[in-house]
Amino acid sequence: MINKDELLFVVDENNNPVKPKPRHEAHSKGLWHRNSHVWIMNSKKEILCQKRSMKKDKKPGFWEAFFGGHLSPGEDHLSGAVKETKEELDLDVTEEKLIPFKVFKSRSGREFISIYLFFWDGKAEEIKFEDDEIDQVKWVPFGELKEILLVKKEKNWTNLGYNRQMLAWLEKNFLSK
Repeated sequence: MINKDELLFVVDENNNPVKPKPRHEAHSKGLWHRNSHVWIMNSKKEILCQKRSMKKDKKPGFWEAFFGGHLSPGEDHLSGAVKETKEELDLDVTEEKLIPFKVFKSRSGREFISIYLFFWDGKAEEIKFEDDEIDQVKWVPFGELKEILLVKKEKNWTNLGYNRQMLAWLEKNFLSK
């Protein structure tokens, strides 16, 4: 369930912690805060994607190629990624199985986003996702996702500014082998 009073890990523009603030205040005032994203890829070179719930306060109904969420006050990026993956997808991810990509400074979202990759070969239809967060999940072949995000730039897909870098990193390090 989306809690508009949930306290967020608020930071300054250099990612230094400041006083935590409720989610609604951080978003309405454009305060910098921390977030984590986990991209999930299977051995078929598909990326697990989600359609955001229509109950979301930002970008309801949009498709995303990642899962994740806000960090709680004092929470580190890695444990936040593990927590969010468990909450949203009921997947037991361990810190050791998350491969770090980078921390991206999103000026438009006023977020410092830690981005990870997780390999998982499960079936999308078996995932018990959180209804308040997600309406649908599906596997999308890497080439198709690249076309959607970089060529067609489909408007119903989230682009937080690092998609091109992430897809290039995946292609170079995990798909060319």
